[in-house]
Amino acid sequence: MNSKKIKYDSATILGVDYGRANIGLALGRNGLVTPLEVISAKNTNNALIRINRVVIENKVELIILGLPLTMEGKDTAESIEIRRFAKILKTNTKRPVETQNEYGSSARAFEEALDLGISEKHRKTNDHLAAAYILRMYYDDKGVE
Repeated sequence: MNSKKIKYDSATILGVDYGRANIGLALGRNGLVTPLEVISAKNTNNALIRINRVVIENKVELIILGLPLTMEGKDTAESIEIRRFAKILKTNTKRPVETQNEYGSSARAFEEALDLGISEKHRKTNDHLAAAYILRMYYDDKGVE
């Protein structure tokens, strides 16, 4: 992809919450964020095919991948695995991939699921809400409202 500067407030951005079992996806544009879907992470190739389809269908210009750092901002075993996934994702989608510290995103997604009245059964797969929260944190860090 060319090295054009991305306008964070008008670009379509894909938020990704990567986990070993599930991957949550959310879309953002103009500072607005929408949880999209949860896909299985059990088969990496199938997950990459689905993510790439979402990227193409929605004309995504940038991917933000949640990175689980410690409260002090240090890497964890999971963050090292996610950095590897980021490289694969960048190569596969041909889009820039940036990481966003996702510290606290799962807890916030759970709170949001409760606020939305999502049943206990469906709260177990709230990865798309976590992806939306990661993307919201990214916009906040960039000063996009």
